[in-house]
Amino acid sequence: MDKRANVPSISVVGSRCCGCDACTAACPVSCLMMEPDFCGFVHPTYSSGCIGCGKCAESCPVLTVGIKDEAVSVFWAKAMDDRMRERSSSGAVFGLLAQHLLDDGGFVYGAAFSDDCRSVRHVRIDDKDELGSVMRSKYVQSSVGVDIYKGVERSLKDGICVLFSGTACQNAALRNYLLLKKAPMKSLLLVEVVCHGVPSPKLWSEWLEDVSQKAESKVDEVNFRSKSTGWSSYSVAYFGGNELVRSEKNSRDWYMRAFLQNASLRESCLDCPAKRCCGSDITLGDFWGIEAIHPEIADGLGVSAVICNTEKGAAALDAIRSCLETGQSSMDEVVKGNPSVVRSVSPYASRDEFLADVANSTSVECLMDKWTFEPTLKQKARSKFSALKRKILG
Repeated sequence: MDKRANVPSISVVGSRCCGCDACTAACPVSCLMMEPDFCGFVHPTYSSGCIGCGKCAESCPVLTVGIKDEAVSVFWAKAMDDRMRERSSSGAVFGLLAQHLLDDGGFVYGAAFSDDCRSVRHVRIDDKDELGSVMRSKYVQSSVGVDIYKGVERSLKDGICVLFSGTACQNAALRNYLLLKKAPMKSLLLVEVVCHGVPSPKLWSEWLEDVSQKAESKVDEVNFRSKSTGWSSYSVAYFGGNELVRSEKNSRDWYMRAFLQNASLRESCLDCPAKRCCGSDITLGDFWGIEAIHPEIADGLGVSAVICNTEKGAAALDAIRSCLETGQSSMDEVVKGNPSVVRSVSPYASRDEFLADVANSTSVECLMDKWTFEPTLKQKARSKFSALKRKILG
């Protein structure tokens, strides 16, 4: 902190900011707030009153990087309850972990849709009836918010068990914040969700409005990972008034194509500051490619990759093991099908131009005409090969 200039330490982060909200929660004089840029990505802005304490930098996962995460054990896993897996993105391990903690009287903090699915925010749940709201992947950045940071801190200081689920940067940010606040973390289970990156919130909001207009029904529920067409060939399903109004495979949904080709991602996601150094107890993701390793367990409903990074994480998995089919694996096997576990994605070649169009409020129709995001011949060949392999293996 340059006390003479009286500018918060966080100001040096610039485009490396991951939008985690930790700096605003850590600031003792509330001189920071998160504001969206032209693409909807939030960044800290400074008003006045900075006292030069440097706590914003101490909480920031970009400026205060944690130690390397070590894999204590690695597993493939899937819930024995097929209905639970149908409600989940992959093998339902997160749902079982959360359910177990709620049964013990704890709190679960995770990402849930808000504003009729126009945005995603972290919420606290304490009832199993609410569990569905924080299950399944949401390919929109979740706003953690000051209240969640302070809520987790308060829960831990009150001796309540807490499960926090989020991306690597969100886990790292919360851990930094709690260390800064000297909060006890013995009863905290940090669950990292493997992250490809976060797309433009502005693009998501405008895309959803376009889908609603074309369907002539306001979309108020979205399932990014519908297994109606299978787990590995999942569809994106849009609902309005409890009625399905649109469903397309992820390879045909334009928003998902922009996301998966890395065109709509936040700048910091191209060089994630928290990959394998976020301090999480457990890392969860899809075990893509499991059919080539264990064809006997690949049934189309989803299998999770589970990386226990701490003994606490291993103990949490042991507590739900009676509800799981599981087996040992390795980091190499997991990363082969899901490289986002350890590596940031490569940017789309014309990402800056595409996001400039988004920022300039180019209509979705015009964006779709200009930016088709059709798969390359190499991607098509790889997709056909994968589909053929799945068919051969059953």
